[in-house]
Amino acid sequence: MNARAGRFRTFYLSLFFVALYVPVLSVILYSFNESSSTAHWAGFTLNWYRQLFNDRVIAEAFKISIQVAVLTSVLSAIIGTATAIIAMYVTKKMKKAINGIMLLPLLVPEVALGISLLIFFSALKLPFGHLTLVLSHSLFCVPYVYIMVQLRLNDIDFSILEAAKDLGAARWQIIRTIILPLVAPSILTASLLALAISLDDVIISTYMSGAASTTLPVHVFSMMRVGVTPKVNALCTLILVGTFFIVGLGQLINKKANKKEAF
Repeated sequence: MNARAGRFRTFYLSLFFVALYVPVLSVILYSFNESSSTAHWAGFTLNWYRQLFNDRVIAEAFKISIQVAVLTSVLSAIIGTATAIIAMYVTKKMKKAINGIMLLPLLVPEVALGISLLIFFSALKLPFGHLTLVLSHSLFCVPYVYIMVQLRLNDIDFSILEAAKDLGAARWQIIRTIILPLVAPSILTASLLALAISLDDVIISTYMSGAASTTLPVHVFSMMRVGVTPKVNALCTLILVGTFFIVGLGQLINKKANKKEAF
């Protein structure tokens, strides 16, 4: 019975991973296809990557995406970390209220969030562009930073903080010399995650982009409306590689930090 259940689990997991990764692998494979059609394989080529690198519109959209993502990750790290530290020093009721407020952007559908932000920024008469993109991306990236930093804060031995307080350290000194160094790896990992999420966003960026600030995912989405070409496959392949690199780097930083604490 156990052997049969084990075989079923193996079959189910294999089927799951095949369904999950075969479409991704097909995108990567056909980015090297010499033919512009995905109906047949015509040979290996790097021509689509050369066309991609020579596309000035894509290069400009990529530049805008990087600028927005970096600013978003920095702003999200500051706000998320500050909120998580503040939540340490408030009452339980206030902490529950903060948790609810911070998790709310994750529960609201992106379409509803995008429309709400569109109406809000229009009422403020803010020009749509880099500023609205950074603010809107930070809105749904801050909760990820807050959650990851808060989890790290929960693992801190509070007797260290009490000892520092008994020795006469002020609250800001405790935060600067003890808390921030301990949560620094989590902040960096969360910032990289925010960077990847910002680079990947389509729905909210569609509402927040101005005429001269189209991000790369929005541009790719507009390209796909007229049909998928191998140049799009090449672009998606590079985006996948970049995303996996960012996420992998975050995991590596976290793992090294955990090893140092273990010693």
